[in-house]
Amino acid sequence: MQTIIYQITRFLVMLYFNLYHRLSVYGKETIPSDRPVILAANHASYLDPPVVGLAFFPRYLRFVAWAKLFSFAPFGYYLRNMGAVPVSPENKSSSAGLLRMVMGFLEEGSSVYIAPEGHRTEDGNLQPLEGGVAILSLKTKALVVPTWVGGTYRALAPHMKFPRPYKITVTFGPAIDPEAFPPEMSEKEKRQKILDEIEAYYIMMDEKDKEKYPRR
Repeated sequence: MQTIIYQITRFLVMLYFNLYHRLSVYGKETIPSDRPVILAANHASYLDPPVVGLAFFPRYLRFVAWAKLFSFAPFGYYLRNMGAVPVSPENKSSSAGLLRMVMGFLEEGSSVYIAPEGHRTEDGNLQPLEGGVAILSLKTKALVVPTWVGGTYRALAPHMKFPRPYKITVTFGPAIDPEAFPPEMSEKEKRQKILDEIEAYYIMMDEKDKEKYPRR
């Protein structure tokens, strides 16, 4: 049943993003296919998780979602079948519990979606990165793939009620391998390096996005 629901939903989501947002995906061929990865994506819109999941297909992606979204039983059933796990506000405030949950996904071989900014940007600007993604990578040895989602803020910013037909792109950057760091680096230095590389990628892609689509 899960496979059927997943395939039907993927088809509908594919139609929506390809026809309404003219989706383009770049860099997917560089993602290693023989191990789970952490997709560390910028977060500007509710459109980000589904479009990244679509771009990552045919590989399956796990992610956490606000528990309130599961309160309507049919939609909750749909979300669970799409790989989502409900997280209450109390759990979200417990970073240790959330890290253990996502770590379990990686250890069982599943790739995961994480937004290191922690929440959607309210003004289109990048937010400071939280350290959870670096801790997960170092503890599980999972590769981190910086992922840039372009156009979702223009298409469905937090203040908008309905999406607009702006073009959306998903660009997967060079993978960050925690096992490739020099052994003399401390854990703190490794965590900071992961965050610095993700941030540098975001800044580079954000500048390209601003050049192509100047913000008013």
